[in-house]
Amino acid sequence: MNKIIINAPALRAGGGLTILLQFIEAIPDDEYMYLLFADSSVNVDLSKINLQIVSKNVNSFYKRLLWDTFGLKKWLKHNGIIPITSISLQNTNFRLDVSCPNYIYYHQPLPLFPFKWNFFKSQERILWFYKNIYPFFVKLFVNSSTQIFVQLNYIKDGFAQKYNFPKEKIHVVFPKIEIPLLKEEFEINIDSECINLFYPATSIFYKNHSVLFESFTLIDKQLLHKIVLYLTTNKDDFDFPKKLKNVEFVFLGQISYKEVIWMFQNVNALLFPSYIETLGLPLIEAASFGLPIITSDLPYSHEVLEGYKGVTYIDYKSPKAWGMEILKLTKEKDKRFELYKKEDIKSWSDFFKIIKENL
Repeated sequence: MNKIIINAPALRAGGGLTILLQFIEAIPDDEYMYLLFADSSVNVDLSKINLQIVSKNVNSFYKRLLWDTFGLKKWLKHNGIIPITSISLQNTNFRLDVSCPNYIYYHQPLPLFPFKWNFFKSQERILWFYKNIYPFFVKLFVNSSTQIFVQLNYIKDGFAQKYNFPKEKIHVVFPKIEIPLLKEEFEINIDSECINLFYPATSIFYKNHSVLFESFTLIDKQLLHKIVLYLTTNKDDFDFPKKLKNVEFVFLGQISYKEVIWMFQNVNALLFPSYIETLGLPLIEAASFGLPIITSDLPYSHEVLEGYKGVTYIDYKSPKAWGMEILKLTKEKDKRFELYKKEDIKSWSDFFKIIKENL
């Protein structure tokens, strides 16, 4: 049976793991055998008869580089496998001894943004690496047979410019998004008498929590109703204002996906000041419930929420602008908008269709 090989051992958590699991679910029942290299910690669907899983742990960048450069092609040669095409789901390609169509699913936005990071600041060092060093590895094994998949058009444009790559070989494929309606309750106390706002994000600094803290400091004395902002971080992650009269910050820590969706069903609005995103999934989740959204005025948010009537775009650097918009929000606490659903988008079925067209 003709084999298509997929390299994904670095996808162990977060959005990368979601991509891997969606890819596996979408593998068609066809005449090809899909040989997937994945981390042993990944719980994958083994019911597909044309999917073979090979566990490969590469839990450091050095090990991953060795695997991509030498290990994978050595494994294939040892097992007598000559692939008809290859797919990398983890941003960078890998070396093969044979010439065949090859594809990269690219979902790392950091090299594409104009921001500069300081190597000598500990919190910026990894970002400096992705900005200045990582692009070398992205280009390392790209050749004339390589095609790219991305999630949004702004990533497509950025990739083409950054890597001098032809746009006609870059395909936009939107990830699968299924948002459940939940009936169960969770141990999160929400006071319906307050104006409840939500920002699900990690504490990394480009998620821009600081602009929210500053904006609430500016408007605290003008508020006529108490605001509660729920955050999916820990209290110790920030130096946040602790003596505001009309604003309370509730730090939920890391919560489950179901709890995130439950929050969207029960809060009044989403705040989303992040200024670096591959997709911005919470925007789509909030819009699917018709919630008011205040978000950064950047290409990712405009593309993800194109056509949604309930969004306001704000300069991500301006606490004053955020504060003024939050004040407006408090005057229409229970306002809702038409539920949002993205239409006419390419999905995983288009991903596999493009691959098969080139076999």
